[in-house]
Amino acid sequence: MEQRTEPDRQISAGVKLTNSETSSIGEKRVLVVEDEALIALQLEMEIEDIGHKVAGTCMNLPECLRFIEDAEIDGAILDVDLRGVDVFPAAEKLRQKNIPFVFHTGHGDKYQIEERFPRSTVFKKPTSTNIMLKKLFSFSPKAQKI
Repeated sequence: MEQRTEPDRQISAGVKLTNSETSSIGEKRVLVVEDEALIALQLEMEIEDIGHKVAGTCMNLPECLRFIEDAEIDGAILDVDLRGVDVFPAAEKLRQKNIPFVFHTGHGDKYQIEERFPRSTVFKKPTSTNIMLKKLFSFSPKAQKI
């Protein structure tokens, strides 16, 4: 009888993750807010490959605001510009609920974002999902309060 073993987990770039890397911060439910379908899909796959769950993916602000209100989320990755609409109302709602978030943008002005959200982290696209998740969950949600 052949013995089966679980294959190593790999992210899309072919980097193997150790058990300590996938479980060091526990499984978290991550909201992805991104209007570009391919970027959203890549983030979703990498979040799951790292060992977390995608709580949901929102591609516009109204959908995002409803989701934040109704769903259980441990953290969020927010694209700043959702087809010309700022994601800031969603960030405000997350902050009110003490849910940590990071910004992931290709267009936003980092200094303008940090002025409005002084304790936030802004990542320029492309940034490793693993790096964003480590930053996202490296502090308590109360650190987001202003």
